[in-house]
Amino acid sequence: MPNSRILSGTLVAAGLALAAGPALAEGETPAERGREVVAQWCSDCHATGDRRAADVGPTFADIARRRSPDYIEGFLANPHVRGTMPPFDLSRVHIEEIVAYIETLKK
Repeated sequence: MPNSRILSGTLVAAGLALAAGPALAEGETPAERGREVVAQWCSDCHATGDRRAADVGPTFADIARRRSPDYIEGFLANPHVRGTMPPFDLSRVHIEEIVAYIETLKK
């Protein structure tokens, strides 16, 4: 019979991997995964590079030019304290992926 502590740890790790879902897509860069998150959560209000949207928020290209990665991370971690952005509960990994995607839009 396997050690219950090892089995328990393995089950917890497997559960976390499943909960992360698409963020663990094999072969994709963080920026590519970030683009997918943005398409799902942000593109209704922001022009994200992949599609036009209502002019509710600034374009992601504009955000990339005007804001630092650290600012964007902080903003996404606490969107409810600034402006009219909905209070999305993004994981730390998703925030890092979104920032990586936004960085690709700098020109």
